Amino acid sequence: MLWLLALSFGALALTHAEDDATEAMNFLSQYHYLSTSRSGNHDVNTAIKNFQRFAGLKVTGRLDRATVTLMKKPRCGMPDDVAARSRVRRYKTGSKWRKTHLTYFIQHGRDLPHSQQDRIFQRALQYWADVSGLSFSRSSSSNADLKIRSHGGVYGERRCNFPFDGPGKVLAHAFFPSDGRAHFDEDETYTDGQSRGTNLLWVATHEFGHALGLEHSDVRRAIMYPYYTGYVENMQLHSDDINGIRSLYGTRLDC
Repeated sequence: MLWLLALSFGALALTHAEDDATEAMNFLSQYHYLSTSRSGNHDVNTAIKNFQRFAGLKVTGRLDRATVTLMKKPRCGMPDDVAARSRVRRYKTGSKWRKTHLTYFIQHGRDLPHSQQDRIFQRALQYWADVSGLSFSRSSSSNADLKIRSHGGVYGERRCNFPFDGPGKVLAHAFFPSDGRAHFDEDETYTDGQSRGTNLLWVATHEFGHALGLEHSDVRRAIMYPYYTGYVENMQLHSDDINGIRSLYGTRLDC
């Protein structure tokens, strides 16, 4: 009887390991650590190492517990292309807005009152305006520079190539200039000023960073770190975020 029980647990552990390996391969491809045009153990090991290095984990090249755990945490849906490029150009995407005053349009989600969402999105944009040469104003037109929308599931946004995956995992994504779209997963429970649920202010500030031209940062305390770090009272931009946005748009005279 004991050997049957041990065999069952062994089979279950093997199944979990296989599931983790499959999920990890999908993750490495989705976030551009692994090229879809190449294969082989060397490339997989290198991809794992690059992910571990970028995420601040111990670099082992193996799917250890810490690596698998981080891969499963809620995060931004944009790829980590920066991990494969020189640190010298880390802040830049190769594109930015050709103007410093941008308009934004809001299509509200369902979790919070519209007035509360308006305040949160305005505040998220103001974080970037306060430390750079940027300014923002709200527009009633869906043709505004920045288009803020909420949708859920695979078919929630007709023109979006990055479908959401239900609660958790991918929280939101935004596209680099001058696309202007910032999408928030309607299947998440967005909240304000509390640790319960997903803090909309943190996610919005992060996604607007992408919409303005910033890539992901490997600095864990930075807003542009790809993983959701939870509600932070009196949230502030990290110096890494500030240096990044200023590299694109300069500094306000009164900063």
